[in-house]
Amino acid sequence: MKFYRNKLLLSEKNKVRTSIGYARALDGQADYLNQQIQQLKNHGCKIIFSEIVSLNNEHKPQLKKALESLSRGDQFVLYKLDRAFKSKDECIKIINQLLDNGINIKTLSGVLEANISNELLRTIFKVLLELNNLELDFLSEKKFETLQNRKIVAGNLGGRPKISPLKEDLVIRLRNDGFSYRSIRAQTGIALSTIRRILVEYESSK
Repeated sequence: MKFYRNKLLLSEKNKVRTSIGYARALDGQADYLNQQIQQLKNHGCKIIFSEIVSLNNEHKPQLKKALESLSRGDQFVLYKLDRAFKSKDECIKIINQLLDNGINIKTLSGVLEANISNELLRTIFKVLLELNNLELDFLSEKKFETLQNRKIVAGNLGGRPKISPLKEDLVIRLRNDGFSYRSIRAQTGIALSTIRRILVEYESSK
């Protein structure tokens, strides 16, 4: 979800700043939705957008309208952060966008209900954004490294470890001689799962 604001225009200098609220609940949670709306009214929200929709639903028309209606100097008010944001990543990114556009954000239950300056919030969420990006970059690099290691071990991605025909014959011969799976592993260095596969394929080919 992206939204953009132009720099403050001369005609906006005398604009009345507005507290805009957003409330969301699930189907069957009408009382909870009304509770949020009443709390937002008590806080002084002049405009309140509300809807019954799952947080995982990508299409939240009232949330989109709420964000698009915000102008520099306005305040975006939520009962809790989870009313609008489905993940830490989404929350940090959108709050950074709001703060960068001169829009404050408040929650009626949680740490953001405290009287924190916009500049302090911007600093906090810039740090959170950097930490979040660090975590995502680390996970991406770790995933890449794991895939590379799999390619080296398996010969190709998702393939089975390659065992030479001589080693396969040795596994079969040792098993026919009465050696246990663990004993075969100790003598050949082949994983138990691979030993089982070799023997199953051998038995099925008889």
